[in-house]
Amino acid sequence: MSSDLAIKVENLNKCYHIYDKPHDRLKQMLMRGRRQYYKEFWALRDVSFEIKKGETVGIIGRNGSGKSTLLQMICGTLNPSSGSIQTQGRIAALLELGAGFNPEFTGRENVYMNGAILGLTRDQIDSRFEEIASFADIGNFIEQPVKTYSSGMFVRLAFASNIMSRPEIMIVDEALAVGDMNFQAKCMTALTRIQDNGATILFVSHDVGSVKSLCSRGVYLERGKVVEVGPAASVAERYIRTMREEMNEEHRKFSRVSAAFDEKPAAPVATSSSLDEPGFKRSEEFENRVAQFRYGSGEVKVVSVELLDAQGEDITFVEFDQDVKVKVYFEAYAEKSVSVNFSVFDDKKNNIIGCGFPHVDQPYLMTRDGAKYMAEYSLKLPLQEGVYSLRINISSAIVENESAEFVDLVSDALVFRVGRWNKSRVWSKVHAYSELKLHEFEV
Repeated sequence: MSSDLAIKVENLNKCYHIYDKPHDRLKQMLMRGRRQYYKEFWALRDVSFEIKKGETVGIIGRNGSGKSTLLQMICGTLNPSSGSIQTQGRIAALLELGAGFNPEFTGRENVYMNGAILGLTRDQIDSRFEEIASFADIGNFIEQPVKTYSSGMFVRLAFASNIMSRPEIMIVDEALAVGDMNFQAKCMTALTRIQDNGATILFVSHDVGSVKSLCSRGVYLERGKVVEVGPAASVAERYIRTMREEMNEEHRKFSRVSAAFDEKPAAPVATSSSLDEPGFKRSEEFENRVAQFRYGSGEVKVVSVELLDAQGEDITFVEFDQDVKVKVYFEAYAEKSVSVNFSVFDDKKNNIIGCGFPHVDQPYLMTRDGAKYMAEYSLKLPLQEGVYSLRINISSAIVENESAEFVDLVSDALVFRVGRWNKSRVWSKVHAYSELKLHEFEV
């Protein structure tokens, strides 16, 4: 194993034996393999990847994809059926709630026990105990048996104990989801700090935004197999795309079933005439460029997108807070009630700002088969300097303000750069213009 690697996983497999009846286990043992009384369930199949020291890697996938099984094997609490796992450095892990703590011990006793397991001396634990207790913020419950704790208190103490041990490898499962928003924010700050100190972090979460912002790389698991290993933003986008496409398919199935019982068609939400052909723009270059990054049901499709300045000129460089226009040209191949939405993403694919029909009090558009349209948004971009991309999303509401069918979603429709504000450096992604009143009081 190379000295610059923290974790190396090669051809990892985990198979469970599933028995229909409890006594089938005894039969299997007595038959000594001459007959099989179980079914095989492969939690992991041929999983391989490497994590360098100092990297933060996110593992994403739906429930049952093998994420927690993988983490348990890396931590050594579960043995693989075949394959190998190599690690370098002290590992601290926060897996499922309850792992590693004795429920009969007090919080203080569990902190000392957990610290000893992680290789800390008593003096080291003594010097860090107040810091751990302060981070956990559970008050006098630190002196009570942890079996009396709520799930939130439990995970607070477990995370504090692990993070304050200053591990070389930190492994965090979805246990943090039980914490309140203040504690989750504190955990993210703590993870960022140990990340800055050179620790390796393996992070599992359903919060794709956290994976994008915290992780440099991602591992996407599906049914125990690796779908993709790569930059966190692109891996997360592939996962999101898969989920959205499946949601669209479920919606179409439901719509086909529902249509058989509907006697009257739904009333149009809004109508609009198509543009005259001379004013309509179609870009073959655009459609070829975004072909592999778009998906949706396809009844309405984007055929061109423009980012323009106030004079109507195409731009790829935007001054801070510049007035711009986003024009979206689209065609309809069916009657569909839609909203045309845009979002601006940063270089890590975090959604920074966006707008859709409901945000500007525009009713949904009921398209006509064969009609052509253009939607134009005017806005300012008070963004931190850097590279951004424009995503166009034509959606149809399933439940208003709750869920939507994706008719056409085009990632990276345009890529542009925002320049630095000459007045002052902007440290946040979006600058909020504010009014200031400054008062001085006599001492």
